[in-house]
Amino acid sequence: MKSSHSRRLGPRVNARMLFLLIAAVYITGFFSHALYLKKTVYGDGIFYYSWLRSAVVDRDADFENEYRFFRVSQPQTPSGIPGNKYSIGPAMLWSPAYLTLRAIVRGTGYEFIYQLAIGVMSVLYALTGLVLLYRTLLRFFNRRIVSLTVIGIALATNLLFYGSVDAVNSHALSFFAASLFLTLVTESGINRYAIGAVLGLIGLIRPQDLIYAVLVLPIADKRVWRSLVAAAAVFLPQVAAWQIVYGSVLVHPYFLSGESFQFTRPHIAGVLFSGTNGLLLWSPILVFSLIGFLSHFGKSDRWRYPLLAVLCISIVVVASWSTWWQGASYGGRMFVSYLPIFAIGLGNFLTRVSWRERIGERLLWGGMSLFVLLNVFLLPVFLLSSP
Repeated sequence: MKSSHSRRLGPRVNARMLFLLIAAVYITGFFSHALYLKKTVYGDGIFYYSWLRSAVVDRDADFENEYRFFRVSQPQTPSGIPGNKYSIGPAMLWSPAYLTLRAIVRGTGYEFIYQLAIGVMSVLYALTGLVLLYRTLLRFFNRRIVSLTVIGIALATNLLFYGSVDAVNSHALSFFAASLFLTLVTESGINRYAIGAVLGLIGLIRPQDLIYAVLVLPIADKRVWRSLVAAAAVFLPQVAAWQIVYGSVLVHPYFLSGESFQFTRPHIAGVLFSGTNGLLLWSPILVFSLIGFLSHFGKSDRWRYPLLAVLCISIVVVASWSTWWQGASYGGRMFVSYLPIFAIGLGNFLTRVSWRERIGERLLWGGMSLFVLLNVFLLPVFLLSSP
């Protein structure tokens, strides 16, 4: 995959400076938005946050007071408490910051300082995911292509929004978990237990992202049971939470709220090109990522079709969901967790173009800058148009 031509693309990009730049953008974006709103918990984040606050402060799973504080509501469950169809994974990943602050600040658990703390933690998870992605991409491409690809994913896709502006949600966390999973499954020394544990974590954050289990197939052998056991063990807290709140683990809470799949009528065109939140319309750089999957990956070509399969399945699943438009979404938020896979396609595209067409580094960076500027322009457009 690494061509001799790529060595002539100019000076090596300093990885440390690259991530300092991205971190500065993300942290600035987060604090600017949080201080302007004077809150970080809103929308879906309310329900993820309610798991954490209720468990730590009230030591129960009754969300009545949380919902009253945030002025939201959910239908009563057979257990006699308000429901919460959102997963507990985000609350678990935020808990170190929340518990540490709880020991110092106390208070009601709703204070702005708590909201800031978990928001900062989400930003750090997103940044860690980018570091992991950088390391994974180095197994496929040279450092210059990897740096260019990471810039594209970090600043020219909706990760910029969900990794900084709207950080108190599940998406920055799911990006981190997916990046970690991809790092593990593509490494030479495969730890089946670790792979299974991270797959379970992916499910804890967003159960629909268990589509990533497809990537276990290329490395499956007689020890695959280790991954399955580890995944089930890590996912067990979610099962227990469903039992406590809904009195059963046999029906998914989303289905109880009336949502469903319509696989016979998927809205694929809408999911990809809708003017309100179409994935490829709002993050057009991902078009080149999909094109990148048309060329082989050299020695790592065995991953091309499994990775593409995960993307295709995820598109069909989202397009078949009854709320396929994904609510108030910045460019297809349900695909943030699949950006690590898009990154591999994008890296392959950039490598092939720079090698076959003899396109220099300045031209590649110039093109990437245009996509970044477009994304930066769309951010305030989206924020100003949101209710």
